[in-house]
Amino acid sequence: MQALIDLFWSKYTDLRQAVERNDTLATVALDRDLDPLMLAIFSSQGKDPASIQAQFRFALDLLNEEADDRSCVRRNGHLLRMLVERYVAPQTGQSANRQPEPGETSIIADATADGFLDDALLNRISDRIVVIAPSYRIFYTNETNARRLDVSRDELIGRHFAEFVGIHRFRNEFKPGLERCFKGESVSFTYADQVDGQTVVIRCRMSPCISGSSQPVGALLVMQETADRRRRSAA
Repeated sequence: MQALIDLFWSKYTDLRQAVERNDTLATVALDRDLDPLMLAIFSSQGKDPASIQAQFRFALDLLNEEADDRSCVRRNGHLLRMLVERYVAPQTGQSANRQPEPGETSIIADATADGFLDDALLNRISDRIVVIAPSYRIFYTNETNARRLDVSRDELIGRHFAEFVGIHRFRNEFKPGLERCFKGESVSFTYADQVDGQTVVIRCRMSPCISGSSQPVGALLVMQETADRRRRSAA
């Protein structure tokens, strides 16, 4: 959950900067990524207090951030009310008998199965997303990650994550972070890698992946790639 929220705010900041630069292409691309991210965050049914708190905090932060935009205030207020009805009073008052508003079903539909986000949602996100089991083997990958690794999704499932990041990097960077994540922490770190002969900077966000029975079953990794600005500056 926290990894998706962090990714949203990172892209949100980039969008604001793109608007200020009048960068139309970047604005369109970033705006296209924000909707599925927001849907993924709000559609996920929190299974532990930390995830639920993160959703409420995100809704309030978004409401404050867009307080000057009346249409956004209405939308964000609706999303906050949705969280209250889901977690605070799901079976009381009018909320128990309330009919969904037009279009609401698509927004608040539970996009999870046993605590996992819906595959269609994750495939609409342009960043690489992987779920790693405590055995360090991959049991989920979105299409973006499969394309980057040039391996089919079916072939990725069950393979050890070290195969794709290298033994040295796995032992020194990923494994310590995954161990913390399996214990309930959220972890974020950045590293550089060679992709198609180009140096790219990859920011990896890890958050615990919780099953429908509220048991930690792995780690959700969001890997966001950007160009190496150090190299660009030197040039």
